[in-house]
Amino acid sequence: MTDRDLLNKLHDQPFQPFRLKLSNNSSMDVLDPNTVVVGPTSAIMPVESVVGEHGYYIVNRWRTVALSHMVEFIDIDPPKPASKKKRAS
Repeated sequence: MTDRDLLNKLHDQPFQPFRLKLSNNSSMDVLDPNTVVVGPTSAIMPVESVVGEHGYYIVNRWRTVALSHMVEFIDIDPPKPASKKKRAS
């Protein structure tokens, strides 16, 4: 995969969250395009992120992945917000 392939996917309008399949059969989910930093031969990818109090993704852990190990994009549904359970009265 090239840096252009990854950048094109990150800049799709509207953005569609995707799973990035790697050459070792592992995968990484990309839920927000702003959490990925793309370089000429590698990308910094989010491993663990949370939605902060202002509604933005905050990346707690990340991994640098060589573009040559990126194999496939698989579109996924965005995560659903946690629903608040109503208590019976």
